[in-house]
Amino acid sequence: MSRALDPETAASLKNSDPETVYNDIVKALSSETDSLLEIEFLGKSHPLPEGCNVLVDGNSIAITKAKIVQAFVVARKIFFKYVRDCSGDKLLDFRNATAVILLMDPEHLTAANSRKSLIQKSQKGPKMTLEAILRKELHFIDSYLTSRLHRHTKSPTLWNHRRWVLKVCQSIQMEYDIQHDLKSVVLVAAERHPRNYYAWSHLRWLVQSLSICTNVQTTSSDFSKLVSVVKDWCLRHPADTSGFSFLLFCLSMPGHSEDVLKTELRSSVCSEVLRLAVSFQWTHETIWVFLRTLVASGGVLEDEAAAFFRAFEDMQAVQPNGHRFLEAARSWCEKYAQKDQG
Repeated sequence: MSRALDPETAASLKNSDPETVYNDIVKALSSETDSLLEIEFLGKSHPLPEGCNVLVDGNSIAITKAKIVQAFVVARKIFFKYVRDCSGDKLLDFRNATAVILLMDPEHLTAANSRKSLIQKSQKGPKMTLEAILRKELHFIDSYLTSRLHRHTKSPTLWNHRRWVLKVCQSIQMEYDIQHDLKSVVLVAAERHPRNYYAWSHLRWLVQSLSICTNVQTTSSDFSKLVSVVKDWCLRHPADTSGFSFLLFCLSMPGHSEDVLKTELRSSVCSEVLRLAVSFQWTHETIWVFLRTLVASGGVLEDEAAAFFRAFEDMQAVQPNGHRFLEAARSWCEKYAQKDQG
């Protein structure tokens, strides 16, 4: 990739002060809003007005890449000035520098780890102060993960940082709402970046961690609600294999309800997914791999298993030539059943 700057970008860089650009971006990122920030990078087709470094409208922020590069240069100088020895009165400056660096490069592991160090310094203080810091950190990281930033929504460094922050929250028994994380963070990130493996893996860890987290109580009703929300999302994104993999993971988890209730839940999900797949003539591999695995596991009622095999006849009646994913799903399921019986 060429590192050369086009004439327009070069002129823009010369006409603006990097320090001013940095301060304007920091001010925008530090704005306190009830909802998460929605950050977007502007392309060349949307230049900023002269003298404007960042557009702010409520919780929406728009920045050009040229301005981010200018701010990054300043942030990097501040970061390396205080990374080894940062006095108390410079902690805010240091934290702001890490925010700009992660906006430019979401895989900057040193910047992410430095934010962890700042939180660790507060762990010896009052619990209320620590909780406020953790909420602010979640607001910051969630804004990056859910904004229209292609690299950030699927950044393993940012998702791992969020997991670390939640572990600290669990260690002090801080109140936590998984439904909020599901709807406001994970599903939004999965929407922004299709087949977002890191987002769904994070949610998988969240669900598993609930069983050992003493300050979070979950019931079969809560679990059924989570499954319902994920199922509805998957049906709106029938080609998203990461979403369906998580749904199958939820339906395979033990311990949230009695066997009869689990069978009814699996059968209900299987029936609805199968009905829509046949109705809309979906031939996505994701859908049929999900259905074949769910049916072959033996966790659904016999009526649903029979409906699964009948669905192939209905699909072939409309599509005489068939589809390799459908044939592969049926063959795999029949072969699995034969092995099970043997």
